[in-house]
Order: sequence, then C-alpha cells, then structure tokens
Amino acid sequence: MKIDTQTVLLATAILAGLSGWGAIAAWWLRERSKTVKGIKNLRRTNDRLQKTVVFTLDKWRDQVERSQLFLAIEQEYADRLAKHAGVPASSVKVTVRAAVEQAWNNGESMRTDAAAAEQYRHAIAAIGEVERFVETGEGTVAEYEVTDEIRRAA
Repeated sequence: MKIDTQTVLLATAILAGLSGWGAIAAWWLRERSKTVKGIKNLRRTNDRLQKTVVFTLDKWRDQVERSQLFLAIEQEYADRLAKHAGVPASSVKVTVRAAVEQAWNNGESMRTDAAAAEQYRHAIAAIGEVERFVETGEGTVAEYEVTDEIRRAA
C-alpha cells in the first residue's frame, strides 16, 4: 500500500482542522464557564444588596415614624406647658430644644427610660451592621431573610 503525498497532506489538513475546532471549543467552554460563574456571583451580590436595601428601608421607615411620634409628643408637651405658663407653645419648644442641644453639645448624657435606651442600643447596633456590610460586604445583613412584612414595608 502506497501512501502518496496528497493523502498525507489531506490527513494532516483534517487533523489540523479538527485540532483548531477543538481549540475553539475548549476556549468557548472556558469562557462560558467564566461567564456563568460571573453571572452567579452577580446574582448573589444582587440578592444581598436587595436584602440590605429592604432592611435599610424598613429601618428608615421606623425612624421616620418614631420621629413623627416624638414631634407629636413634643407639640403636646409644649401646648400643655404653654397653657400653664401663659406663653406661646413655640417659645416653649425653642427654649427646651436649646437646653437639650446645649446639654448634648456639652457631652452630658441624655435622660431616657430603660426600655427606650435598649431600643436605642439595638438601633445603633443595626446601623453598625449595615455600615459594616457596606464597607466589607460581610456580616449578618448579608444573610438577612426578607419576610413578607419587610416587603410590605418597602
């Protein structure tokens, strides 16, 4: 059996062609797997960010509602004190606010009841947790479960 040069060249060309297609297929699979891993990482990060945003919105809503409540309480106290003192409620509010701000600026501790102090500590810890997640991407906020109640709040 005699093998001519054309047959050798044809076999070499077929082998080279198959090797080229094999290299292209290997490159495609490698790029595809990188893309799939990247998409999965983005989804995971996106899920964590969404949970953090919902958590932050929930805490923000709580803060706004509490602020409204405190302002209503402040107004009620100012109205009652103004009624007894015979002065306008706005002057009572200005005077009391100035005294509290001065105490705060002087570093004096604020007087609160024990239940409120615990809520403040919890709120400050939650804020710290969100800050830690924003800075490092780690923390319990990353695993925060989004409940229906939080979805409604958001």
